[in-house]
Amino acid sequence: MRNAITRSTTFGNEAETGNAPTLVWAICTVARSGSSWLSQLVASTQRMGIPEEYLLDWRKQALRLGFSRETSLEEYLWVLLRHRATPNGVFAIKGSVEELRPFFDFFPNAPCVWLSRENKLEQAVSWHKAHDGGLWTRTDTEMTSAPFEASLERIRFFHHEILRRENLWQEFFRRREVSPLMLTYEQVCLSPLESVKSIAAYIGIDPQTIHHVTSPLKVVRDATTAALVERAEQAAGSQRKS
Repeated sequence: MRNAITRSTTFGNEAETGNAPTLVWAICTVARSGSSWLSQLVASTQRMGIPEEYLLDWRKQALRLGFSRETSLEEYLWVLLRHRATPNGVFAIKGSVEELRPFFDFFPNAPCVWLSRENKLEQAVSWHKAHDGGLWTRTDTEMTSAPFEASLERIRFFHHEILRRENLWQEFFRRREVSPLMLTYEQVCLSPLESVKSIAAYIGIDPQTIHHVTSPLKVVRDATTAALVERAEQAAGSQRKS
């Protein structure tokens, strides 16, 4: 089985590979870059895979799906490839650099979409609110995070962590032969359909077949986010002056 799933990102012999997908690709990201929203936009096309964080604590995910504790990562991936691809044979996955390292061991040439966020400070505030307030996504504008103590120190911590993880992605991409498609959260917000079409063209799917994208997720960013960003910017400015 290992030879069958590690040979390349595409599979030309259906008899040899069973129901293996014909295309495998990944969304490479850091927390709070809009990857959940983008993933749902992609999945709504029903032609580009169903990207999720399949390798985030994969052993627990495997147990919830009915696998035994002895199940190997290779076995888990193989089942995902066969059962989480779209009908046209496309499998997609998303995750952080640490989550996806084992995936790239099997698929070293998989096309990558690198999703980042232009406003890193706003991203850090969003991570702080999600991590400490518990609201990672929402489908209803009335949903709010749990009460938490906003902390400039925590915002600085998450800002540093964002930069550290982006550096890991940059290092990873420098070592690869396949250059990533680079997208930002802000670009996706501005033009969701065109962003998904650009991914389709990059991974080899005719973008003219993509006519509509949708997601039930709502923007989590709110007035509290803006206020915390302003506080963090003022604090950073004061530090530079001192």
